Amino acid sequence: MKSSMTPLPRLVIVAALAFAGVVSASAEPAPQPRPAEAAAPVADRDAAVQKAKAELNDWRLKLDAYAEKAKTDAREARTEAADDLNKAWAKTREAAARLETASAADWDKAKAEFTKESDALAASWAKAKR
Repeated sequence: MKSSMTPLPRLVIVAALAFAGVVSASAEPAPQPRPAEAAAPVADRDAAVQKAKAELNDWRLKLDAYAEKAKTDAREARTEAADDLNKAWAKTREAAARLETASAADWDKAKAEFTKESDALAASWAKAKR
């Protein structure tokens, strides 16, 4: 069976392909690497990759040490805060005991001392909760 379409002359096909080439050539060409911009030799790439890995490893060690120091500092801060709380608690209890046994002449002094120690305990508590 013959096709109902007439074959296009070769010249038309060649002209169409040539025109397509002109049109695509007028589009922005893909950048071609210049010899100076050619990809770095494999040895240079490997060296750069190794250097980057070494830098990453150095940073990982520094950051790990920093994180560990922060944990230690936090533990030391908690220990110090606990010591401060224990001391403040002991002073507040002692001041409360003196308040109970204070004579009429010593009452104002005992009350002021209890208030002072109670406030110090509250401040130690607030500091420990930060």
